[in-house]
Amino acid sequence: MQVLPIPQEPVRVGIIGCGNRTRKIYKPIMKGLAPWIKVVGVCDPVKEHADDIAEALGTRAFYNIHDMVAAGEMEAAIVIAPIPLHHPYSVFLSQHKIHNLIETAWCSTLSQARAMIAAAKENGVYTRVAENFFRYPIDRFAQELKRNGYIGDIKRIFTYNDHTGYHSNSRWLVFAGEHPDWVQAIDHSMPVQESYQTPQRHITQEMFRAHFIHFPSDLLVADQAANIKGMFGRQVRPGYTEWQGYRGTLVQHGGRYSAPEHYFIDNNGRYERGYGVHPDWEAEIRCCRYEDSTMLTDTIQPIHPNYISKVERYYDKDFNYLGVHAQTPDGEINYENPIRIGCKSDNYFPEYGIAVAGHMIDFALQISGLADSEFNEQDAYMSQMIDMCCRESALHEGKRIALPCGDDLEIDHIIMDRMREEYGRDPLDVEAMMSYIHAKP
Repeated sequence: MQVLPIPQEPVRVGIIGCGNRTRKIYKPIMKGLAPWIKVVGVCDPVKEHADDIAEALGTRAFYNIHDMVAAGEMEAAIVIAPIPLHHPYSVFLSQHKIHNLIETAWCSTLSQARAMIAAAKENGVYTRVAENFFRYPIDRFAQELKRNGYIGDIKRIFTYNDHTGYHSNSRWLVFAGEHPDWVQAIDHSMPVQESYQTPQRHITQEMFRAHFIHFPSDLLVADQAANIKGMFGRQVRPGYTEWQGYRGTLVQHGGRYSAPEHYFIDNNGRYERGYGVHPDWEAEIRCCRYEDSTMLTDTIQPIHPNYISKVERYYDKDFNYLGVHAQTPDGEINYENPIRIGCKSDNYFPEYGIAVAGHMIDFALQISGLADSEFNEQDAYMSQMIDMCCRESALHEGKRIALPCGDDLEIDHIIMDRMREEYGRDPLDVEAMMSYIHAKP
């Protein structure tokens, strides 16, 4: 198992934003991150939110980012605020020599992303995106399967109703280990039953998007989804995804919410069965290997997998996530989770908090000079670029867009104009945007 470095002193971090995501996801796992991160303050314009998180973490509450920065206690910040505040907070923090880790989506436009990168570089600090999706069990296992070569070269990924957009863009970047060279996209909107997914998310139309992302190694991703947070009974997340290789496929699909059976490891290292309540997650490797020449004929016949290996997650007795593995005819393929913090987030599934802890540890190790980021600011920028260029392609009826693209996308201007109208200020004006209070529950 990979052993994570531990800095001599934890990085002094401020948490900016104390809404539901901080309460449910970040707060419960912070104790386990003590070797890497020390929370020296939290900030939220809603006083009771800030006070609640400050009390839980044993730190100081601030209600204004200017006061928090002026206190001079933090060397880095984690921004868990609404997306309109991501760009201004990142630039402001960089201008004050504070490293910043920004929740996804990183920002709204490429022009904002370039400003964030420029401000960090000018002030000698790191800006990163808090991307956790490529750290999920199935993605870590897919990365391990690629290295193992059991199903040969994987040259196509097909995914439906998993998570089209910034998160999935980042997943494919990490899996490919390179940046793409072109994208192509279409979209389609239709009316749906009026509903509220959250108090802020009022749904009357559903947008379907089909993104095609090509990499120089000839990996092609076909990424499709429609309104992944509420699909009117069509499918529950994580949807359906295939990693298609030379002689087989890794398949994942989500079913219904239930209490599925899982493996855990007992104190003697044995695999035993356990249970955990969260959405069904089923995965298997389907391998088609016909080494025996007597199995080859000149008649037309379907090619069926002759080896099917179930992919399993495994846990300790307290249901802390330890890894994911499959037993194949060639031996075990295993990803062992190196993050053993002894605590979990309060919702979603047990592995979610580990994925979030992963990007915080990555951030702390970069600041401490102990490891380079697995996903740096150029990768974050490329995830944004894929998203924007797919929108540009759809805007122009599926036109193929070469990457990296230029700085003058039509869709970038359209989104900037929409933001000016909605917020009543220039989206690139840092102080003006920071004065825009966008509190959420």
